[in-house]
Amino acid sequence: MPNHVLKVCISLVAAAFVVVNNEVNALATTSKGFGSASKTKFIHTPDTGEESQQLLKFLALQNAKGLENIDIGFNQDTGVRGLFCTSKIKKNQKICQIPSDCALALADPTKGEEDAPTAAHRGANFLDMYVKNEQAKQFWSPYLDTLPVYGSKLFDPTPDFYIDDDIELFEFPRVIQQAQERRKQITDIASERGLTVEELQFATWLTTSRSFKLSIPAPIDESEMPKIDEKGQVIEKTGEKKALHVMVPFIDIANHDSDQSNCKLTLIDPEKDDAWFALEATRPIAAGKELVIAYGSGAESSVELLLNYGFVPSGNRIDKLMLAKGGDDTITSLDGWTTTLEEDKTMLEMAKDDPVLHKILQFRIRIKETY
Repeated sequence: MPNHVLKVCISLVAAAFVVVNNEVNALATTSKGFGSASKTKFIHTPDTGEESQQLLKFLALQNAKGLENIDIGFNQDTGVRGLFCTSKIKKNQKICQIPSDCALALADPTKGEEDAPTAAHRGANFLDMYVKNEQAKQFWSPYLDTLPVYGSKLFDPTPDFYIDDDIELFEFPRVIQQAQERRKQITDIASERGLTVEELQFATWLTTSRSFKLSIPAPIDESEMPKIDEKGQVIEKTGEKKALHVMVPFIDIANHDSDQSNCKLTLIDPEKDDAWFALEATRPIAAGKELVIAYGSGAESSVELLLNYGFVPSGNRIDKLMLAKGGDDTITSLDGWTTTLEEDKTMLEMAKDDPVLHKILQFRIRIKETY
């Protein structure tokens, strides 16, 4: 068992997802009362791979709750891996709960990421704390073995992997600036920490796309004199909130939906030693449906989703707000682009065999359709 440096402190919050017995998919859900019996429609094929099964066993040993509610599987239409509920879920139901000890902190929790101010720092910490540390690597291997590897189908590269000429094709200033800034950070931190640029770039992508940003209470200084309100009552002390990125097994398998998420991350007993990550339903969910969350803050534009997760959503209501807000790092009208929406759509059809250009055009079209 790794020492306490490798464990997440009791203040961590987030949610987790778990696997269930694959035989659940064979069960029929029978309606009661009048009418004929009906079967639950499952839209996924269960993931029966050895790595997923080992992760299930690992979480079971850590006393995870609600394992029977969720299945890891592949969408039968798209082939994309995700999380699917195996029974009907009520609104506000805690679908499953994972102990806080099952999460991997990407910085010192007591410092509020003062030691990890950028994504590249968090990537370097991940390598040092969990990959290059043999004791930690052995303990976390059931989780680490489920993560994407470079070049696999689960690897969806972010713009910082592109060459300069391709990055310029995005045209949108915020994408260009932040992709170039991240590449510089990766190069600088790799040199400082004795890492190769290639291994740090992938670790940065991995930790950025798979981690969750938490807001945790900072320790309260009990030596300070208590504050008194106008009625002479002592004002209860509350520590400042500090940011912390964590990676939570299973939760990073859930897919994103900008407009139709049906789950959210909640905290159970953060002040206790046995804190939990919980996945809570935000509305009723029928058995067999996919469980989807909103990545990041839940208010990420397509720019942030592209930069941090490597994909362009099919729709995103936040884009309209972003464009309305404007700024020097945006393009505020269709006149600011070098091509028309129709021209981009035509080029998209011709770029099917070029994944980089295809994603660039997807992004351009997504933004242009928002005006």
